[in-house]
Amino acid sequence: MATTSDNNGIKRKPAITTPECEDMLDEAIRYIAQDSPKQAKIMHDKFYDILSILETMPGMGSKYGNKMRRFMLGKFPYFIYYAEHESYISIRGIWHTSRGTAFEEPTSSEP
Repeated sequence: MATTSDNNGIKRKPAITTPECEDMLDEAIRYIAQDSPKQAKIMHDKFYDILSILETMPGMGSKYGNKMRRFMLGKFPYFIYYAEHESYISIRGIWHTSRGTAFEEPTSSEP
């Protein structure tokens, strides 16, 4: 994994989701889909749109703890938690805001 540049010369670090993050995202989408499959699709798309933005501007999110940042998932009440590394961005999880701010970083190894 390495920082790359797109056709416009903009530097990108690949955003890589952890398995735990994928599980959290799937759970959230399934929950939302119970009421509105359309909103679940919108949330899914918004999540990946934000990852694309973070690839070029990883400092956008607010600091969370010593090594992580978080960024609100658009109109949805979820934060995306991530850590920037030299050559990539590790997407560690998503967390519903009603659970408070006590997101605990998953214990798995980095991708």
